[in-house]
Amino acid sequence: MAGLLPRFAPVEYFWNQLKRQMPLCHSVHDLELAVQDLWAHLPQDNIRCLINSMPDRVAACIAAEGGPTRY
Repeated sequence: MAGLLPRFAPVEYFWNQLKRQMPLCHSVHDLELAVQDLWAHLPQDNIRCLINSMPDRVAACIAAEGGPTRY
């Protein structure tokens, strides 16, 4: 089931992006502020593209009978 996550949970792409951009935080409060700031500044075009790609992701998965796809 874990292999299906990137295909059907585009938010995983953004969590990975956030992890790469995360500054060093010295408190939970700093971490909370950093995550909120990074999340608020995610490029909306990227979000739209991932959402719009969902029908193709599902079709590719069906065509591959659950096997590997390009996603």
